[in-house]
Amino acid sequence: MLPYYLPTGRQAVLLIIKTMLKIITFRDPDSAFLYRPSKKIADFDKKLKKIAEDLKNTLLRNDGLGLAAPQVGKNIAICVIRTGKSVESFCNPEITAKSAEKDKMEEGCLSFPNVFLEVTRPRAITLTYQNIEGKKKKIEAAGLLARTLQHEIDHLNGVAFIERT
Repeated sequence: MLPYYLPTGRQAVLLIIKTMLKIITFRDPDSAFLYRPSKKIADFDKKLKKIAEDLKNTLLRNDGLGLAAPQVGKNIAICVIRTGKSVESFCNPEITAKSAEKDKMEEGCLSFPNVFLEVTRPRAITLTYQNIEGKKKKIEAAGLLARTLQHEIDHLNGVAFIERT
């Protein structure tokens, strides 16, 4: 993963406020957007990099673990995931393998504020995706990272976590 260095102090506050997107919630009139599958990304251009940056800032401002483009009204297959001090972008992600072992854990979602439900998911996954430059990548993830990726990929496929309970 590439590190994502965060600006500090007043500069960080101004940057994050300036580029924060509105998160669609299940109560919003346009909440149907949360249930539409996303379109694959074909152009890895400046516009995509700007969307990725805005997603990262919105995620950080809302103290989330992950955020998918449909949650902010963008119909493209990109999500961002926080891992410690870094935030990584996943474009056109596809789960290619899942472990037989499953875990049940409580999940929440920025699009469903104050709703927490137990969801059973595979403990580990193998994922193929493209980075923000379009380079194809493959990772194996387990634990919280695997769960977060599955949750965000569900969003890209038009599935909300409440449908997994």
